[in-house]
Amino acid sequence: MIGMSWSLPNNYSFEDIEREVSEYWNKNGIRKKVLEKAWKEREGRPLFTFLEGPPTTNGFMHAGHARGRIYKDVMIRLHLLRGYRVWAQGGWDTQGLPVEIEVEKKFGVKSKREIEEKIGVSRFIEECKKSVDFYINEWIKDNERLAVWLDYENAYQTRHPRYLETVWSFLKKAHDHGLLYRDYRVVPRCPRCGTALSNHELSLGAEVVRDPSLYFKVKAKNNDFYFIAWTTTPWTIIANRALAVNPDAEYVLVEIKGEKYLIAEQLLDSILSKLNVSSVNKISKFKGKELVGMSYLHPLAEEVPANANCIPPNCTVVAAEYVTLTEGTGIVHTAPAHGPEDFETGSRYGLQVWTPLRDNGYFGEDAGAFAGLWFKDANKKVIEALAKKGLVLLSEEVEHEYPHCWRCGTPLIYYPSAQWFFKTTAIIEKMRNALNETTFRPNWGYSRMDSWVSSSRDWCISRERYWGTPLPIWRCEKCGYTQVFGSIEELEKASGRKLEDPHKPAIDEIVLKCPRCGGEMRREPFVADVWADSGVAHTAALRQLNLEGLHSLIYPYSFALEPPEQVRGWFYTLLITSTILHGRSPYRTLGMHGLILDSQGQKMSKSKGNVVMARDAMRRHGADQLRLFMCYRNSPWQDIRYVDKEITEIGGKLRIIYNVVKFLVSYAQLDKWNPNKLEEDLKFVTLVDRWILTKLNKVIKESVENAENFELHLASKALYDFLVEDLSHRYIVAVRRRVWIEEEAPEKRATYATLYTVLKRSLPLMAAFTPYHAEYLYQAIAKNLGFESKESVMMEEISELPEGVLDSRGESIIENAFKAVDAILAYRASKGMRRRMPIKRVSLLLEQQLTDGEKREVAELISGMANVTSVDIVGEPPKGYVSEISIEGGSKVFIIEESDEETLLLGYAKELIRRIQLMRKEARLNYDDFIEVELSTPSETLKKAIEHHKGYIMSETRASVLKEGRVDSGKEFEIDEEKVRIQIKKV
Repeated sequence: MIGMSWSLPNNYSFEDIEREVSEYWNKNGIRKKVLEKAWKEREGRPLFTFLEGPPTTNGFMHAGHARGRIYKDVMIRLHLLRGYRVWAQGGWDTQGLPVEIEVEKKFGVKSKREIEEKIGVSRFIEECKKSVDFYINEWIKDNERLAVWLDYENAYQTRHPRYLETVWSFLKKAHDHGLLYRDYRVVPRCPRCGTALSNHELSLGAEVVRDPSLYFKVKAKNNDFYFIAWTTTPWTIIANRALAVNPDAEYVLVEIKGEKYLIAEQLLDSILSKLNVSSVNKISKFKGKELVGMSYLHPLAEEVPANANCIPPNCTVVAAEYVTLTEGTGIVHTAPAHGPEDFETGSRYGLQVWTPLRDNGYFGEDAGAFAGLWFKDANKKVIEALAKKGLVLLSEEVEHEYPHCWRCGTPLIYYPSAQWFFKTTAIIEKMRNALNETTFRPNWGYSRMDSWVSSSRDWCISRERYWGTPLPIWRCEKCGYTQVFGSIEELEKASGRKLEDPHKPAIDEIVLKCPRCGGEMRREPFVADVWADSGVAHTAALRQLNLEGLHSLIYPYSFALEPPEQVRGWFYTLLITSTILHGRSPYRTLGMHGLILDSQGQKMSKSKGNVVMARDAMRRHGADQLRLFMCYRNSPWQDIRYVDKEITEIGGKLRIIYNVVKFLVSYAQLDKWNPNKLEEDLKFVTLVDRWILTKLNKVIKESVENAENFELHLASKALYDFLVEDLSHRYIVAVRRRVWIEEEAPEKRATYATLYTVLKRSLPLMAAFTPYHAEYLYQAIAKNLGFESKESVMMEEISELPEGVLDSRGESIIENAFKAVDAILAYRASKGMRRRMPIKRVSLLLEQQLTDGEKREVAELISGMANVTSVDIVGEPPKGYVSEISIEGGSKVFIIEESDEETLLLGYAKELIRRIQLMRKEARLNYDDFIEVELSTPSETLKKAIEHHKGYIMSETRASVLKEGRVDSGKEFEIDEEKVRIQIKKV
């Protein structure tokens, strides 16, 4: 296990790093210190205010949640590290159906009635509170493990009295402006949860299902033809009260197999095709408006007693503009009790709003033959009843979206009831104007949200449940006078009593005297839509803390982030309430993130059993590896497949960066180097040093700029690809021989200074994405190289390098040199040449003019990295070359001579070095450990290679002794069919 010494052992696990860093953070209160300082000590700095989309406290965090949490934390950390004054208050959604259903599961409750009969409302609410406490605690654990830094100590909770008062303030202001009203209308309803829902909740639970597609006959009264109607909800025919036609459409009376049918002319061919009928006799044509007022015989008059006496205006043809000619028959069966449009049509024509369906989804006794049936089960029975009477023209199945409860998954019904509504339709243009103040990431978020806002319907804000914000509406039982309260203080003043808890059931005990007629005023027995709770977070979060004075500073919030579905949920209700309370948008920038899919590309769901819980993901991969995968794999708004192998592969970059730090610390300690004379050491930097420093500066700019635009995939790729590909795979390979120089050399000190500078500047940026590794490596460098550091890497600030160490010309030269290296390595691969077998001579023709010193550096770099014995920088193409290779930018590489005996022996020496280094690694030796090497081989070629390059082999492998002779133990290798046995021993 890694100790608090911040050592850098060869073997470590992500779990080791996380455990030690977490202990350090907790022991020293680092999260609190960072967040407090960022707010209290940065007055006057640019502001970044984060609005938390509150997790619902009804379950554990899963991988989809974790993705959003990671992005939020990255954005907060980036602004902390850039010196912003940051507001990062946490928040919890603690009320409503999601919480209630979780408690119902605990008690095995299957219906709303059972809550009252088996548990009791008071106990049920207390259990909801306990459940919320439990899940808040569990979420904080997962957040902390994931290194999500929010102010949890001052997190808002939607159940808090001061918080829910803001919902009351919104409703009172809406009422004062004539935007809150009570009405009897048809609304979506969950029959299991026993409550109305709002239109914007429908999209949150839509599921693709297979339902009947029924074409049925309705006999025209006093006529010899049938109207052909169409429906995908046959159960609603029980409550049918009209047939709707498009007033401007053409309808045709046709004869098919001896019966006369009335159908929209435009849909006739489609229906004939379904019936396998090629031609028909067209008798006459009508405009839809000419059919209005015609009566018909109810198709279920015999089965349902209430339908036997269906007289006008019921059981007549009505006109409705919403009747389309894209599917069906152009004649839509209408049940005013079971559809918003049907209800409006019914109101216009004075139709009866009648249904034998109860609000629990089961038909009552007055449903006749269908009594006792679940509404979905009634579909089959209705079709059978119609078929017995010869009234089914065609019955098939259709796949379509049907609304389900977004919390319990039960199919919804449209059902008539008295509810409270907010008049959203009156503020559509104000909301659209407010949206123009908001930047969307990605940009398409604006059009999606503007489209949704433009089609807004009035918001059914009342819920017939228990655990939620009680509607602060008292209504006189005698005269109907209504009073809405905007605060607990207002209510206490009116009632003359102290209200300790503004929730049910205590609040329902308050009875007021009507100021108009003296009658009793009782509270409307509803709680608010849970989306109204989270929808006032922009204001209530501060109100809960009694910090309303900060509102003008913090508002509108700089950033909020959730999945795109929240365009119809939280983002939407935030906009509604903010438009009413403040007349503007509550957020400056809205970010959206995609889903987490399983490895097969399927959406994760409990029913499929493919959900990955956040704890399991972190246990398997570690938090940093998971964080980097989420940021690096795709753009935030695209869906991501959760693939364990890919997480491990991307996380492997962290091990490479760890080894870079270990390389610096190990050799710098060996040479007793520290950064006390950093500026002096940087005076000796070479071209390749200046290249990596200049590249670093560009990466910092690019990464920060991309993060500002919420392009976290580009930001993380820029940083981690730089650290892995440029720093580890190129720079260290190019300069590593410098650190092997035994004497104190300027170029060696410049290497340490360069590496230190790159890491010191990179780690704060890295802390935004992978904070555990960034903290550990930051502390490891600080403690092992002995310099005064901040208490945490999160107390540093991301900054660019001074101009003095940057060199754009040098960067260009080295980039061309690396292109030449890549070209030579590609040539090797095409010829089947091993990388350790040197090419004898190469010439490089560059577009740029180089000084002698630059030529020497470029030649050394190419020689070392491409394994070329001799490299010449030339001004014109050489003569007698073996191969010519063009590289990007106009430069050319010429292979002059591939190999001879001398290069062959050097190649074998390098192969021996590779085997010895492998054995050092297997023996878990440190960089500075010296070894004794013994080799035994029958190969004269290998013996010659050892003899010619003994010093080189010893230098490269840190061998103090190298002997060739008899070796009995050790390990045997084969190099080009030449056998060698090697034994090493630590000195």
